[in-house]
Amino acid sequence: MRYLVVDTRSQVPLYEQILGQIRGRVRTGELAPGTPLPSVRQLAADLGVNPNTVAKAYMLLEREGIIQTVRRRGAFVAGTAPARAHDWMDRRFSESVEKVLEEAERLGLDRKQLLTAVKQRLQGKKSKRNPTGGGSR
Repeated sequence: MRYLVVDTRSQVPLYEQILGQIRGRVRTGELAPGTPLPSVRQLAADLGVNPNTVAKAYMLLEREGIIQTVRRRGAFVAGTAPARAHDWMDRRFSESVEKVLEEAERLGLDRKQLLTAVKQRLQGKKSKRNPTGGGSR
């Protein structure tokens, strides 16, 4: 999995970066159920991280039902992984939205102000993605 990348300068722990990237690839179908994953040692070497970091990520992914490990055969994407990855993303996004709503309420923003702020941020993101105004997502 040479396409995984970790940023050692990020405040996000390395194991969480690995978790997020594997979850994301499962969610998009890039990693289908049954796909073998590199060994802990191999992925650690590829990423230049401690094997314990990868082992922790794999352990958490296994607890979530995203991967399964088979003794002497290695780690594989679990059959239920796509659904579980979507569920995880939905929960995480809902938690983030709830925090935004709580903060908006704390600041005294009404619904119209909140929606206007979100629309402005989305428009700003769209402009940054495609400064020429041509086809965007």
